[in-house]
Amino acid sequence: MIISSVSEDERREIVAQMHHTSFFDNSDFNPFAFGSHHGSAPVSPQIEVATEPEVTTSSLPTAQAELRADGGSINSATRDAAPPLAEPAESLSSVISRSDSELEKLRQVILNIATLYNAQNNLSLEKVPQGLRILIQDDSDRTMFPRGSAVLMPYFARLLTELAPVFNRIDNQIMITGHTDAARYSDNAAYNNWNLSGDRALAARRMLERGGLESARVIQVNAMAARMPLDQQNPLSDRNRRIEIMVLTEAAAETLYQFYGHQGEKVVKPAMQRIQ
Repeated sequence: MIISSVSEDERREIVAQMHHTSFFDNSDFNPFAFGSHHGSAPVSPQIEVATEPEVTTSSLPTAQAELRADGGSINSATRDAAPPLAEPAESLSSVISRSDSELEKLRQVILNIATLYNAQNNLSLEKVPQGLRILIQDDSDRTMFPRGSAVLMPYFARLLTELAPVFNRIDNQIMITGHTDAARYSDNAAYNNWNLSGDRALAARRMLERGGLESARVIQVNAMAARMPLDQQNPLSDRNRRIEIMVLTEAAAETLYQFYGHQGEKVVKPAMQRIQ
């Protein structure tokens, strides 16, 4: 007989299951209980339990009605054990769309300022995957800085002052980069285009902050010398002397943080460990 081949505890469990009870209910472990801890509500035989990716408050009354129609019920133990409902997460496409919309509004405001100051030849914009790129540059009529100097000319100082509060309208960080043309200093000069482009970028940052830009918005100030000319056919072109302001998307800013580490730990600490 089958009965004679099972233990006393196994016979008791078979009988208990026939009466819809289990002697595991009084132990620390119950494989028939719903949940991983003792005292959880048992699974109702009328309800098929499934894991849903998301439950919203609007769907709860309908779900409860369907359970009752199927003969199931939601008892107090199940309600008490249910986790709190989480707020629905915003979709990635919604975040990207909102970011694009904010950058487009910023672009329109900057274009209006350029028109007001008749600066169409000195100020241009383009959207790039990393954000909004704003170029402020010399032309044949206006120069941003005297040759070899990092002192802003009054016209461009006013233009930067007008632009400054605009960047506070959206929660994006900015990067400021200085570029020179390819006119060379003497080989023995202690000062060169690297110094000049960096000093001009810092001068632009100071003027923006004087105009109201929050200092925490600036994530990086760069010196590029003449390494990235706009007019590659004419390295001495006016267009190559410029300041670039990049309004970074959140992803682009995070890439910088990942590269340097939020406190430099991802670069400095590993380097020190290798030296040690």
